Formats: sequence, structure tokens, C-alpha cells
Amino acid sequence: MSTKVKQSINLANKVAMTQQIQLAIKLLQLNTHDLQKEIDEKLLSNPFLENESVLNYQDFPQQQNLSVVHKKNDFSSTSTNDDFIEQTPAKSQSLREYLIWQVKMSTLSDVDKLIAFTIIEYIDESGFLTVSLDEIFVELNKNEDIDYQEIFAVLHKIQHLDPIGVGAKSLCDCLLIQLEHYHKNNKKYHKARCIIEKLDNNLKTKLTNFKVFSNEIQKIKEKDKDIANIIISLNPKPGNIISPEIHQEHITPDVIIYKKEGAWTTELNPEINPKIRINKTYESLLSDVKNKKDVEYIKINLQDAKFFLKALNNRNITIHSVAKVIMKIQEDFLTHGEIALKPLVLRDISSVLNLHESTISRSTSNKFIQTPRGVFELKYFFSSEINTDYGKKLSSITIKEMIKKLIKGEDARFPMSDSQISKSFSQNGIKVARRTITKYRESMGISSSTDRRIK
Repeated sequence: MSTKVKQSINLANKVAMTQQIQLAIKLLQLNTHDLQKEIDEKLLSNPFLENESVLNYQDFPQQQNLSVVHKKNDFSSTSTNDDFIEQTPAKSQSLREYLIWQVKMSTLSDVDKLIAFTIIEYIDESGFLTVSLDEIFVELNKNEDIDYQEIFAVLHKIQHLDPIGVGAKSLCDCLLIQLEHYHKNNKKYHKARCIIEKLDNNLKTKLTNFKVFSNEIQKIKEKDKDIANIIISLNPKPGNIISPEIHQEHITPDVIIYKKEGAWTTELNPEINPKIRINKTYESLLSDVKNKKDVEYIKINLQDAKFFLKALNNRNITIHSVAKVIMKIQEDFLTHGEIALKPLVLRDISSVLNLHESTISRSTSNKFIQTPRGVFELKYFFSSEINTDYGKKLSSITIKEMIKKLIKGEDARFPMSDSQISKSFSQNGIKVARRTITKYRESMGISSSTDRRIK
């Protein structure tokens, strides 16, 4: 085999790998409702995929007796598959809320978090920064003494949250950030980078008009299809993948946790496992068809079908792996409730699984787990930490539960002020500032001591 042919095959494999990675990222981002829509659309567009009439549980032996297991663990004796559905609408989430949550669950310092929150306020729905760093610098330094380089470093951190590329000032910057993250090891990385930068200089529009940019990409495609495919795989508006609304009446858990032989077992909900497969009849055509165009059509669609199935499988594996680690850390919650939740941030999971923090974010956002205590979004189990004098670290959720218990047990004639609650914590070796107590109390919808007082 000639060197030229080998290089062509290697390049084709790299492009295919790129497309597969992008598809996996897209599917991981979707909630169960949107995932089903994506599957339905793929079934319509690709004849090489077909619905399985019956789910083959031999592929999932651990899930065969799932409903029986639920009965054994004090679920309703009339339990059916409907028990997997929480009769509560999914909570909508804006891009800014999603970014703020990731910052809160990061290991950034308090000052850097303040900088991050300020930057996020100026990110639009498409994911672009709407003001200059100079303007942010001026605003922050009205009340704080903050170095410009520190703002720049925090912006870099935000740009590598999920979705990758948010916080960019221009389309060019947005694409370059994604190119660096996803294609750094691609042999055509440097060429793709140069083309994006040249386009920026040539168009002199900072590439804010993607219609103009896409026309330019078509010109590139005529000269170098592989480079064009790499650039097309990048998301020009990364913020748009975070849906402001989730159009679903029910929440379908992605994962289920239950006790089996005295141990907690975490499994994927069989209801969301893909019930599609390669159509063997169409696949067999490849060996019979002689027409070159027909052979090419079959090969393209067959590869597309295999990529889709693999991406679905990767999605399930990732969500399952993330959920298992989360619930292993938060196992005490299953027995004792919110009061037993441990502090948990994104890095804790990413370091165990060797996955990027943005992947952990995708795997937990709008992904739900059925527990004996109800259905929870996987994000629920993350919380910042509060230090104690005796060395133990408590989660912010635990602190909230402790506040609720204190208020519940107070004398209604003399309700506790936020300062008194803070002092009570301090006497028990837990340092929580009064303003933090106020913030937590208000977030739980609990009135102030003045409003709680019975007159």
C-alpha cells in the first residue's frame, strides 16, 4: 500500500472520528424527551435503522426483574412502569443559570467566582460576551481591587465550561476555542486554525454574521473538504444547545438506584435504552449491489447508522458511570436524607472517571435518577462545602436542612434571627456567615424572623 493511500485512509478515519465525537456530545446533551425525538428523526432519515419490536433484555440481564425489585424495597405494591414517571414538569434552565451552577460547583476562589458571575451576566443566549473585558474590569473595580489578568484567566475558565466556547467575543474566537478543545491532535488542526483566522481578517466583520461565514465555508469545501468538515463540526452559537424550556409533561428517570442483596445498585432505566438496531436486510445488500453509486449510498448510510448506535451506547455508558460515582459518594443520602449529603463539585467526579468537567456537566444536566426518596436531577447531588472547627466538611444542602430544622423547632413567639442561627452554628463548630444564612433561607422560601413571629 502506497504512502499516499495510507495517508488518505488515516485522514478519512480522523474525519470519521471527529464526526462521531461531535454526535456523541450532541446526544449526551439531550434530555430523554429530546433524545427520543432525535431517534425518531434518525429512523425516518436512515433506512438502515429499524425499531426493535421488543427490547432484548438478554442484553441487559441485570434489569429483567426491575419491577419486582421495586416491590421488595417498599415501593407501592401496585407498582407498574408508570412509577418511573414523576408527575412534575421539568424545571426550565437558562444558559446563565447553567453557567452559574457550574461556577458554583467549581474549585474557583470566592473572588474568582465573583468575577465569573459578573462575566456571565454579560453573556447572551447564543453564548457570546456582549461587552469588552475593559468594561468588566471597570465595573468590578468599583468595589473590589481586581487584577486585569485575573479577569482574563476566569474568562478562559468560563470558555471551557459546558458548552465549550461560551464567553467568546466573536464567532472567530468561539470557533477557535472549540477547535483547540476538540481537534488539537488532528493533523489538520493548524491549517483549520489559519483558515478561521484568515476568514476573520478577510471578512472584517469579526464573524458575527454566520450566514456570511457559512458562504465562505462552502468555498473552502470546494478546495479542502476535510478542513471544511472540521470547521462545520464546530458550533457557531454554543449557547443555543441549552434549551430555555423543556417541553415535556413528565420526567423520565435516566437512572434507577435500588437495593439488591443488601447493596445499593445503580442501573440505567430500560425505558430509555435505545430500541433500534441495524436492519440486516439492508446491510446484506452491500454484497449484492454492483452499481457504484448504490454501493456508495449503502456505505454512507450504514456508517451513519453504526455511528448513531455507537453514540447512543456511549451516552448511556457515560451517564451510567457518572451516576454510579455520584451515588457512591452520596450513599448516606439514601438512608438519612438531605442532612447526610456530602460536599461535591464537578472535579470530584471528573478526576475519578478521567473525563472533562464539561462532560460531567452534560451528563448531569436534565438527567434524572429514581431513588427510594423520589426522583432527583443528578445536579442536585452537587453542592459547595462549609468547613467546621472539627475538620469535617458539610455540604450547602446539609446546612440548608439544618436551618430548616432549627426554624421548625423554634418558639413561634420568639423566632430565630439569621444572626442567632449563625451563632447557633458557630457554637457547634460550624462557621456560616449571617449573610449566607439569609441567602439560604430566602432560597428555600422561608420568611424572615419578623414575618414568622406570631403576634
